[in-house]
Amino acid sequence: MKHMPLPLAPLLYAVLVLSAAIVLPTLADRLSSEAFSWLYGLATVAVVGALVVLALTCNDRSLRGVYVAHLCAMIVWVWQEIGCRMYAGPGMRRLGFARRSALWQEVMWVFPAAGIVALTWNGANQWGVWAFFLAWWGHLSMRLTAYAATHARDGGPLIWPPWFAVGLPPAQALSAIFPLSVTALTAACVWLAADALEYGLDTSAGVGAMLLAAQSAMACVALWLDVLPVNMWVWRLQSSRRLANLREDGQRILNSALQ
Repeated sequence: MKHMPLPLAPLLYAVLVLSAAIVLPTLADRLSSEAFSWLYGLATVAVVGALVVLALTCNDRSLRGVYVAHLCAMIVWVWQEIGCRMYAGPGMRRLGFARRSALWQEVMWVFPAAGIVALTWNGANQWGVWAFFLAWWGHLSMRLTAYAATHARDGGPLIWPPWFAVGLPPAQALSAIFPLSVTALTAACVWLAADALEYGLDTSAGVGAMLLAAQSAMACVALWLDVLPVNMWVWRLQSSRRLANLREDGQRILNSALQ
């Protein structure tokens, strides 16, 4: 039986896992409340398992250990992303809570991050830690960039639901987030890719660097999509007249926040 060529294995893994990390939270936006609760419950069970596996493999420096640590970090990330959408459903009560908790949602990332760090403390396998913090950095950059881009254009298209942008600092103060984040992510991607080639994709260090490089590239592309003057993400909100409801409820929250 022939084995998959070494350069293709991390590439295939990166495509499948990072794509799933994007698609699953997106699908959660289109689910009913009952289906969403089931999905979040399954994700919570998966997170418990992922944290246990991270603790058990914290000293595993093999290729398998790198893949497992990165996968577990992505599971925690997806769970956190889905959790951020728990208050995105229709209704002024949930939207009002989302407005008040816009920045608190970022603070909530501290708890899973602290858990991952604690479970892998002093371990030889820290790829899961780096993967999660890179995901956190990309998430925060996307949130602030989307907010600034949405409010920088007069009558521009809806990039994210209105509740996503409310409760954050003025857009003018965040206008520098995009160039700084894109530059940093691009530099990180190039540096990590160079390290991966130097170590080789047949080593754990090379595979880990390549996975983080792919993750950096994904975050960089997502940032560019946030500022493009096209309706890139409207398709996410087209089911069950959700787009119209979010526009209307979001505008009400904006008006109440300004009063």
